[in-house]
Formats: sequence, C-alpha cells, structure tokens
Amino acid sequence: MVDTIMVGRLGNVAIAAVGLAGWASFFVELLAFGMSSGAAVFVAQYHGANNREGMLRTYGMMLMFMVPLGLIFTLGVGLYPQLVMRLFTEDPVLITEGAKYLQFACVSYLSLTVNLAFSTMLRCTEQVKIPMVTSGIAAALNAVLNYIFIFGAFGLPAMGVAGSGLATAISSLLNPVLMFIISAVRKTIVIAPIKSLFAFKGFFKPFWGRALPVLLNEFFWSISIIIVNMVLGRMGTDNYAALTVERTIEGLVFVFFVGICNACNILVGKSIGAGDIERGKAYSRRFMMMTPIIGILAGIVIIALRYPLIGLFDLSETAKHTARVLLVIFAIDAAVRYIPYVEVVGIFRAGGDTRMGLIVDLVCHYVFITPAVILAGLVWKLPFITTYVIMLVVDDVSKLILTIPYYRTMRWIKPIVQPKLADREAAIIESGGEPTL
Repeated sequence: MVDTIMVGRLGNVAIAAVGLAGWASFFVELLAFGMSSGAAVFVAQYHGANNREGMLRTYGMMLMFMVPLGLIFTLGVGLYPQLVMRLFTEDPVLITEGAKYLQFACVSYLSLTVNLAFSTMLRCTEQVKIPMVTSGIAAALNAVLNYIFIFGAFGLPAMGVAGSGLATAISSLLNPVLMFIISAVRKTIVIAPIKSLFAFKGFFKPFWGRALPVLLNEFFWSISIIIVNMVLGRMGTDNYAALTVERTIEGLVFVFFVGICNACNILVGKSIGAGDIERGKAYSRRFMMMTPIIGILAGIVIIALRYPLIGLFDLSETAKHTARVLLVIFAIDAAVRYIPYVEVVGIFRAGGDTRMGLIVDLVCHYVFITPAVILAGLVWKLPFITTYVIMLVVDDVSKLILTIPYYRTMRWIKPIVQPKLADREAAIIESGGEPTL
C-alpha cells in the first residue's frame, strides 16, 4: 500500500504501470507459496508428532526449490523487463514505466522466496513473533526508502517508479537477513545442520506426493489470474489504475485472512499430527465461523472509509469514481469471498488433503472464471465494472458449491504421520483436552 500511495503521487500512468509490473512478483510469490504451503502440511503435522527429523527434511526440500526459483526469476525479469510488461499491456508508455520498476524490483524475488521458507518453518513451529517483527521493520524501511528514492529527498535524484523498485529490492533483502540473525540468537529451527536438511533418502515420494498438487494448484491458479489481468489491463489505463488502487486496499483485508489461514494451518495441522482428530475438526469449525464474520466487519469499514482511502491516491476523477465503485462491490462480496480460501489453504491442506484445492481451482478458473472474463471483457466488450462483477460472482458461486459440501464430509483429514499413543495422550493433556464450541 505504501508503494502504491507514493507512486500514486506520480499519476494514473505510474500507478497502472507499477500495478501491472507487480504481477511478475505475484507469479513468483505464488509459486513459492505453493511450495511453502505444501511443506507446511508436513511441518505442522510433524510438529504435532514431535518429529524434528521430518521437519528438517521438509525445510531442506523447501530451500532446494525456493533458492533456484528466486534466482531464475530475478535473472529472467531483470534481463527482459519490457518483454514481461508486454504480457499485460500494449501501451508503450506503461511498458516503459513498468520496465523501469522491474529492473530494480526483480532483485527482491530471491529474498522473497528465502523469506517465505524461513517464515513457514517459524510459523508452523509456533515461533510466530519473529516473522511479524522482521516484516514490520522491512515495511517501515520500505516506506522511508520509497520517499527518498521516488521523490529525491536529501539531495538524491528523483527516480520516480524506478525508485520504488529500488526501495522494494533493498527492504526485501533485509527481511530474511534479520530473520536469520534473530533465529541464530534464539536457536530456532531455521538454524539447522546442513546434513539434517538434505537427508532425503526415502522422503522424495511421500513429500512430493502431497506437495506437488499444492504447487500445481498455485501455478494454474496464478496463470488464470494473470490471463484475467491481461484482459483487464487492456480495458483502459484509468480503469486499471482504479483497479490497482482497489486491490491495494483489498490487500489490507486479505492479510487478515492470510493470518487466519496460517493460524488455522498450525492449529489444525498440529492437532491432526498429534492424533487428536476431534480437536482438529473443532478448530476447523471455529475458523469457518470466524471467516464470514471478519469479512462482514471488513466490508462495513471499507464502505465507510472509501472516500478518504481513495483520496490518498492522485487519480483522475474518472479513476477515483471507478475505484470507489469497485471498493463497494468488493466490500459487499467480502462476507463470502474468503470462505473457500480458508477451506482450501487453511483447513484441507492442514488436514493432509492437498489435491482438492487443485481440483477446485482447475474446474472453477478454467471452466468458469477465466472464460467468463474473456467473454465479458474481450468478446462482448462489456463495461469494466460489469466485467469485474461477473468475475466475482462466477468465482464465489463456483468455489462455494465445490468446497462447502466437501468440507462437511471430513474426507480432507488425511494424517501424514501416526503418532505413538503416549505422544497422542500427552498432546491432548497439554492442550487442555478437546475444545468445546
């Protein structure tokens, strides 16, 4: 949000360019998230079963995937930034401005992937404060550096959108470095012997049997989202500038549900890993009830604050009006929008079921959502807001129809490990027994 607000002072073109350029990091992050989310299934359940060896092998698998992923995309996007921009827009001005941003921001892809590996290990082993602190410090640094580099404070030259990319690169590097230093001081699981991390004998098949569906899930989901944004990015600079601002504010809501999913993954996964299935079910029901309540409250706040929120950005009057309308639509939709997300990412995966999410997204995105947006935006050439509404409705209806009945069957409970009876009883006693609703 800080990036978008500060870049927003440069006008619609800058906002739209950085918004489109951001889809490159989105794609990298989604692939890394797919790997970390698949690994979290193992780490949370191994944590519940007190299996440190299993957690370390999972950690090694993550690093073996994450580091090459970050390097490949850093080099690829850094060498061909204009080619990346041409995927999303045909406007030469947007391509030029976005390429300036990407030349610097691409450096953040490696640190982003390593950061996600560290964060996954810490969160799934209930060391949740360390990534919270380091993320806060990195975000604060990003805000300061944005101001300095974008506008040329303290006698430095004003770099515009390129300055935002440079600030992103520097602040993102700080996050995993700080996490590693704090982990070294506190001797967390992030600091582990190399030999333990790469003891993969007999582990490849069970790991990838569960992790690969998650990775494919995020890959195909991100491809669909990118195609959708290729369509939306061709429906006018003002429209996409408004959408970038709306999504920036929407992101403030989404982070709450990311937090819910992380907490859900830890609690449900740990309970099932410890053999306490009923406790895992009870936690899942609590999160299912919590999700729409938070969505409704967030929607009310967004509707009430939409004018001052949009006023933070230097948009044209047309773009401001469009952004306000998009925010109202999103606020109404927030009550149900994140229910499938919490089910798939927070509950199904924590329970050990990594395939249902892949099935849901393949069916919903490639049979319904992506075709609907292409038809509405390119074939029928409907208004931008109408296309946006169609996208949300098709998304919500198709996913809710598939995920809610499956959740109720409880077939998503698929333990990875079977703890010893003594360990199971100890875990139940330690947690205070089965929770009540």
